[in-house]
Amino acid sequence: MPHSVSISVFLAVLAACGPASAQGLTEIGCGRNLEKAGAAPQMVMDPSLHVMDQTRAGTKFDPGQAPPGFTVKSIFCARSDIVPAPSDYRVVQAGYPLMLFARDKDTKRTRIAVLEMNNGQLRLRSVGDEGFTPEMTGRIQQFLDASLPQFGKVAQ
Repeated sequence: MPHSVSISVFLAVLAACGPASAQGLTEIGCGRNLEKAGAAPQMVMDPSLHVMDQTRAGTKFDPGQAPPGFTVKSIFCARSDIVPAPSDYRVVQAGYPLMLFARDKDTKRTRIAVLEMNNGQLRLRSVGDEGFTPEMTGRIQQFLDASLPQFGKVAQ
């Protein structure tokens, strides 16, 4: 049976880690959103899931084995920044939306974004009240522009 964590517990852990540092993008923790027929969806942290490390390796993203009877529907990660890592497109390329959580350094509120396919296009959409700043929007566009030529290539 998977160990589920509520979104509020996950956000509390993220809040305790503090805002982004000047040292660059860091991954605080990741997990899977699991579904099972007749059961409520579950967010399950996985200390062995390191999306940034796995996607950087250049291989096809593998979310790991779901517990019996469950299906992996999406991946989530707490990060120091809401802007995706350069190879995060590999998660979507493998068929899984990637939900990112990041603590805003100024407002101390949590930003949430989803990297996904929409009408055949890779996009990052904001979820919740925080939205993206103009500076973030510029960096997100750079990520999307760099990812598009790579997205069609099949990872090994």
